[in-house]
Amino acid sequence: MFRFPQRLVLSAAVCGLLTVVGLVAWGLAARPSGAQPGSMHNCPLAGKWSIAVWEGESGTAAGDALATCGAGAVDAAYSLDPQTGSWSRWFAGKPDVSNLPPLNDMQGVLALGSATGPAATPTPTATPTPVGQYSLTFAAFYSQPDTFSGTIEEVRIMDSIPGDDFQPATPPEGGQFAVVLMNVTNIGSQPASVGTLSFRLRDSQGRLFTMEFSESISAGMTAEAYFDRYGLYETVMPGITLDMVFVFLVPTGTTGLVAERCDAGCSAF
Repeated sequence: MFRFPQRLVLSAAVCGLLTVVGLVAWGLAARPSGAQPGSMHNCPLAGKWSIAVWEGESGTAAGDALATCGAGAVDAAYSLDPQTGSWSRWFAGKPDVSNLPPLNDMQGVLALGSATGPAATPTPTATPTPVGQYSLTFAAFYSQPDTFSGTIEEVRIMDSIPGDDFQPATPPEGGQFAVVLMNVTNIGSQPASVGTLSFRLRDSQGRLFTMEFSESISAGMTAEAYFDRYGLYETVMPGITLDMVFVFLVPTGTTGLVAERCDAGCSAF
């Protein structure tokens, strides 16, 4: 006998969630989105419910839309028809009992994350982290303070970095690359270069990451060729600005990365 993954009880709390579904969808439609078309926003955490909103082509099959959360990431999804008051549902691997119709652009559903699937909303390859442009000052390789001023153009999370003159760079299992695209200006009076401890990244959980990993440094050379930019230990003359790229190794699913200065002796550990 088929058993539902979890029982959905129509209560005041659920009705409140349904109202929020509409508000979330309206909010996404009302503001410019930094996400790529064809993605599910607010995918559920493992074993948890969330209000997930589809941003993409109307008429997309529910299974295809939910699959953008990651392979096996969603166990079930429900939607309430505002006209009839009836529920429709989708269950992973159960097409015979699933009747959730195709999703329209900006349509919200109640989604249940798989207990064995990805533990967080997956980050698409090469999607900019939405932190906007900002600037910071940081030290040079030999720890001269405030030698550089850097303007962050973009932080990309990448599953791999395509090769050009180098072999493609692939992170170890459970990791991704955080690729920082930055305009770097030497504001000092002497030639200087950026080192692995010149600046670091902090994520939404407060974790710190530096470039002190062989995978990061090796991937950095691949990124320099792929993005056609300068990188670590490149000499920057006083008053000169270079387009540069730096690579950090972070755990899969890391979000909210922001660059910050890393004074002499600082480390992620």
